[in-house]
Amino acid sequence: MCAVNRRDIGKLFMIGIYDTELSEETKEILSLINPGFLILFSRNVVGPDQVRRLINDVSNFLGYKPIISVDQEGGNVVRLKDGFTIMPSPMACAATDDPDLVRRAVKVTSLEMKAVGIDWNLAPVVDVNMNPLNPVIGIRSYGDEPGRVVQFANSFVSGSHEAGIATCLKHFPGLGSVSVDPHFDLPVIDKSIEELYEIDLFPFKNVKSYAWMPSHVYFPRIQKDGLPASLSRFILKGIARDMLGFDGIIVADDLLMGGVSKFTLEKRVIDAFDAGNDVLTICHETNLQLKAFEAFCDYVGNSEDAQKNFSLALERIDRFSKMVKVSSERFPEDKIEEDERVVEELIRKSITVVNANDYTFPIERVDIILSMLNVPNTPVTEGQTFFVPNIAKEMCKIFNCELLMISEENLPDLGELRQKNVVLFTYDAYRNPTLKAFLKELDVSSKLLLIALKNPYDALYVKNSIALYGSSPLQQKMLLDVLLGKNTARGMLPLKNRGRLDE
Repeated sequence: MCAVNRRDIGKLFMIGIYDTELSEETKEILSLINPGFLILFSRNVVGPDQVRRLINDVSNFLGYKPIISVDQEGGNVVRLKDGFTIMPSPMACAATDDPDLVRRAVKVTSLEMKAVGIDWNLAPVVDVNMNPLNPVIGIRSYGDEPGRVVQFANSFVSGSHEAGIATCLKHFPGLGSVSVDPHFDLPVIDKSIEELYEIDLFPFKNVKSYAWMPSHVYFPRIQKDGLPASLSRFILKGIARDMLGFDGIIVADDLLMGGVSKFTLEKRVIDAFDAGNDVLTICHETNLQLKAFEAFCDYVGNSEDAQKNFSLALERIDRFSKMVKVSSERFPEDKIEEDERVVEELIRKSITVVNANDYTFPIERVDIILSMLNVPNTPVTEGQTFFVPNIAKEMCKIFNCELLMISEENLPDLGELRQKNVVLFTYDAYRNPTLKAFLKELDVSSKLLLIALKNPYDALYVKNSIALYGSSPLQQKMLLDVLLGKNTARGMLPLKNRGRLDE
């Protein structure tokens, strides 16, 4: 039996629910945990009216409104889609070289979130993408320069806060150099504290947000505890609190991820709290949410030290909750003032001609269009499916040419493409040696225009290329305008090392 009130303990938990309406299963888990935070996923979202209704129903059932959070970074990581204005990826935002435009666009999307009852966007990502082969960050980052990341992350935070939406910097102390996705396993980064301080921690020192999210990553040259950063007292209390002086809330990344899977669920929750996390996140599986909650209740109820730390965490959460409540009162549900066309302008301004050695626009002739399959490479981009880009189909009609879908196992004969005018749409071909070799050979044998629909690194390998940093319908529509000469690409590649990647 807990010595501390169970309802108070629930304030430290952020849980995900299932369904798009208040089901009996959801009622049961809500009544057992009384969570202080609720995180929405695509599985919970149909449209604005439905989301507002779901949040209201949850609040009415609980008798209070939990803080409603969502991952709405822009680009590939968005949970609110149909009926909502969607920001392009952070890297696309940085390509505009226009921080104020980004601020205005974020304000538009944040006001839409506020209008349906959402309080907290678990963004921006402030990882400095130092590793082009990073499997989890990529275009979720503003680039590979700490100063640029700070500049655009501050714009994101400003636009969010102006609309009354709280923010969260992630992923502390930095996932920009990982080569393993923490959704699956624990990444290990061989950096010194000096390197970490100069690059990865720079945005955390210089972007003002009242919440940070640590992730599951290990730094063997810095840590002696052998623990993921999310469970490490040295990382959270030693670096975040003591070295950097952060006094806001620390919210654990999902404790069901592969990066912490070698520990029991009970140990994950207790160690995460002992390390310094204020908010304990269990996004999925109601039976595991309840199991974690009960284990934590027992722990707090039987430890005086835990109860002292609990009181400190509760103080920070209460302070954060009051800030959220004040923001809600300042921004009524129907207060959307900015013109949504600002997001269209942002996308238009992000389209980047990376290389143009012998290519001019508008395109006058296309003999064949090739398109790769879009292969999701991390669970965070939930809901991705394989699809043929609309722009490829539109261009086939315009130029009366063939469309061929390609993959590592299905590549066309280069001899048949020799001297032809080819447009190639890629999704991270540079990650695959076979596809990378193909596009380089194709560049020699044909008149090729490569369009990178995801990470821009593909565009560095060929003579003529465009980076789009995403493939939303609006991005494709505006790219087509560029290709047909109706608009000009004005983006700037937000990468310090503009040269080719290492072989």
